[in-house]
Amino acid sequence: MTRTYYTFFNLIILSLTIFVGVNIFYKTARSRVGDVKSGEIPVYQSVDSAPHEKKPLSFFHVITDRNLFGSEEKTTDQMKDEEVEGLEPTSLNVVLLGTVAGDQDNARAVIEDTEKRKQGLYKVGDSIQDAVVKKILREKVILRVGDRDEILTMKEPSSAKEEKTKFRRRPDGGYHRAVSPRFSGRQSTIMVSRSDIQESMRNINELLSQARIQPHYRNGNPGGVRISRIQRGSIFSKLGLRNGDVVEEINGNPLTRAEDIFSLYERLKSGDQASLQITRRGRKKTLTYKFR
Repeated sequence: MTRTYYTFFNLIILSLTIFVGVNIFYKTARSRVGDVKSGEIPVYQSVDSAPHEKKPLSFFHVITDRNLFGSEEKTTDQMKDEEVEGLEPTSLNVVLLGTVAGDQDNARAVIEDTEKRKQGLYKVGDSIQDAVVKKILREKVILRVGDRDEILTMKEPSSAKEEKTKFRRRPDGGYHRAVSPRFSGRQSTIMVSRSDIQESMRNINELLSQARIQPHYRNGNPGGVRISRIQRGSIFSKLGLRNGDVVEEINGNPLTRAEDIFSLYERLKSGDQASLQITRRGRKKTLTYKFR
């Protein structure tokens, strides 16, 4: 009986201890947080922003002018088409035979110095006579002569001068125009020494001086390139070409500009088999090259 009273007394003491502890905890928490009255909660009202004002395009020019995003910058040496057309033709004794398309680092122009009767391959920055090549365009070259720019343009010969109409007499006494045959069985196989090709390719300017290469036009349209003034013993002579030959195709690909002849040089340099379709004295002929 005494043990039962003792256990009951301990439970009462424990309950009172828990009650007092919880009460002290809530009082402490309430004193730190404090009472928050609903009427004192601040209410913030949104303020309507002013209507967005649309800026003119000129407002953003500072971004493009300063190139803030690293876009491609405008080059100062670019010339508009009207500026090019407004240039005076050059007074130098030079003839533009062809241009090789590409950027200004890779573009080339085939120009003949008529005073020295020599052809050369020029790039931007090269000098010829009293001028410096400033810019190479398609079929045009801008030369810097002194303190002014001049333009050198390819000249297209008249179709009447380049293409003579051929006639044959008919049995009844009349005439009709002769029809040029397509490339037929007239073929020649020429053996070419690799050492001769490699030797000639070491100096392009000297190579171009060994013959004159001009665009050929038929009825006003490009019809290949004409070879003339071939030096004896030159690579052109070893390739079986003769003065007046018109090279129309290389491996079946038509030539339309004087610089297209360089594709033949590349094939010969690489040692690949190549063939030329030419017109010689009005007759079609195929020249096939093999290497030894």
